Amino acid sequence: ETYGKQQSGIGQAALSLLTSGKYVMDPEMRGAEFERITQNLDLQFWKSFWNLTESGLITGFSRIASNPVQVNLTLSLPPVTLQMPLASDPRLSTSVSPPIAHWGPGPVLMGLISFEIREGQDSEELLSFCRTDVRPISMSQLPWVQKQPLSPWLLIHFHGGGFVAQTSKSHENYLRNWSKELGVPILSIDYSLSPEAPFPRALEECFYGYCWALKNC
Repeated sequence: ETYGKQQSGIGQAALSLLTSGKYVMDPEMRGAEFERITQNLDLQFWKSFWNLTESGLITGFSRIASNPVQVNLTLSLPPVTLQMPLASDPRLSTSVSPPIAHWGPGPVLMGLISFEIREGQDSEELLSFCRTDVRPISMSQLPWVQKQPLSPWLLIHFHGGGFVAQTSKSHENYLRNWSKELGVPILSIDYSLSPEAPFPRALEECFYGYCWALKNC
């Protein structure tokens, strides 16, 4: 009920949860009301609900509770054609076009997480892809941080959310833990979301990000 009265998508979902106390003590009423509401909810509600994990408060708590990492960059890949060697014959190559579905070429966003900073992760070439105008301070500049050699592995991650909700921020908690436990950097593709970005836009961005990683990492 509260959801339908509000205007902000995030506010709708959050306030709906906060004002549901009258159903806590009565499971029968809670079940009946849940069934009634969910039969009529639109996609925008579910996007708002899933995106609660994107809020600054929850993101802040998640970072406090998870392992600290030395590299946490948000990258934006320009829409340029990639030349990729063929697996069957590396002497030959094929072209991989940037995502073009529905609105033409556009950048692909992704996050890079690494528990330890490694060779190349503070290079001018990589930092040129950072989304912010202000370059992040490299951990390698700190005297107590020792830069590690290149990793022989890279984990490519495509976050959950059914291609309609969330970004890699919602999954940062376990990605930080994975990077520490596995000892590898993680590249998480922040694909565009439906319904604003209909199929196959997200798949094109995921494939392009994967190819970029093969060529550059």
